[in-house]
Amino acid sequence: MFKQEGQSLVRKLNKNASVVLLCGIFMFISVLMCMSICSMPCEYTSMENKLIHQKMRQAVVVDKSNSDSIVRTNVKQYQAFLVILLLVGPNQYEERKTIRQTWLSQTPKDVLNYFVLGTENLATAERQRLEGENREHHDLLLLDTFQDSYRALTKKLLEAYKWLDANVDFQFVFKGDDDTFVHVDALLRELRQKPSHRLYWGFFDGRARVKHRSRKWAENKWVLCDRYLPHALGGGYVLSSDLVHFLALNSELLTLYNSEDVSVGTWLAPLDIQRVHDPRFDTEYKSRGCFNEYIVTHKQDRQMMHEKHKHLQRTGRLCASEYRIFLSYKYNWQVLPSMCCIRNDSSIP
Repeated sequence: MFKQEGQSLVRKLNKNASVVLLCGIFMFISVLMCMSICSMPCEYTSMENKLIHQKMRQAVVVDKSNSDSIVRTNVKQYQAFLVILLLVGPNQYEERKTIRQTWLSQTPKDVLNYFVLGTENLATAERQRLEGENREHHDLLLLDTFQDSYRALTKKLLEAYKWLDANVDFQFVFKGDDDTFVHVDALLRELRQKPSHRLYWGFFDGRARVKHRSRKWAENKWVLCDRYLPHALGGGYVLSSDLVHFLALNSELLTLYNSEDVSVGTWLAPLDIQRVHDPRFDTEYKSRGCFNEYIVTHKQDRQMMHEKHKHLQRTGRLCASEYRIFLSYKYNWQVLPSMCCIRNDSSIP
C-alpha cells in the first residue's frame, strides 16, 4: 500500500516538474520576444525625440552678439498695445527733449515709446551721457552692435524691429523720425478700430522714380524696375506685429536699400496684406500744411511741435488755423502704380 502511494506521488511530482519546466521554457521565450519587440519602440522613441528636438531648434533661433538672428520666446519682457519707434541720432538730445515735452508727454500705459540709436564706436563720454539719459527717461533703445549713421537707417530700422519682435508683446508699431509730430489720441482711436493683423498703414507712393545718380540716395542695388514699389512714406507709418515678425524672421535674406521706407514697401510687396493709404498722414518731402484731421505731421521743427502741442492741449484742435501748401491725393489701387497718385481734389486734407 505504501509502495503504491509512493509511486503515485512520484508520478505527480514528475508531472508537476514537467509543467514547471514547460512554464519556465514558455516564460523564457516570452521574455526574449518582449526584449526583441521592446527594442523597436525604443529606437522609434529615440527617433521621435530627435525629430521633436529638431523642430524645437527650428522654432528657437539663438541670439548672438555678433549675429543678426533673434530670440523667439513665449514670454516677453514688455507688453504694449502700441509701440512708437523714433529713429534719432546720438547727438539729437534737443529733438528728443522736445518730443518728450510735447506729443509724447501724456501717452497711456499701453503705449511704449523708444528713441532708437546705435552706440557702437561711440566715445566713452558720449555713451555714458546716453546711459545717464536713459536712466532718467527709460526711453532709449541703445543698439550696442550698430554704428549709427544716416546712410545706415535701413539696417537701424531692421535691428529695431528684430529687438521689438524678440522682447515686446505688442499689436502695432508706429515708426517715425525726430521731426515727426503725432496726434497720439487720434492714432490710438483709429488703431483700436483696425484689424490687428496684416496692416500696413500710412501715406503711400507708387510712382517715385528710382534714384541712380543721386549721391545721397543712389540705389545701386535696385534691379527690380524703373520705379520704386508702392511704399508708405517714412515720416510715419504703422505696421501690425505679424508683419514685424515676418521682417525679423527673414532679416538675413532682405536687401537693404538706402531708403528705409522704400525697403519696407519692397520687403512687404509680395505679401497678402492690407495697405491703407491715409491722407491724414502728412508725411511727404515737406508738410502739405495744417489740418485738424491730421494724425501725423512730418517736417516739424521744435518750435512747430511746441505750438501744435499747446494748441492741442488748449483747444483740442491741432491747428491755430488750417491752411494748405499743396494738394494731397487718394491712392488709386486699381491702376498701375505710376498712375496711382493724382492731385486733383481740394477736399482731401
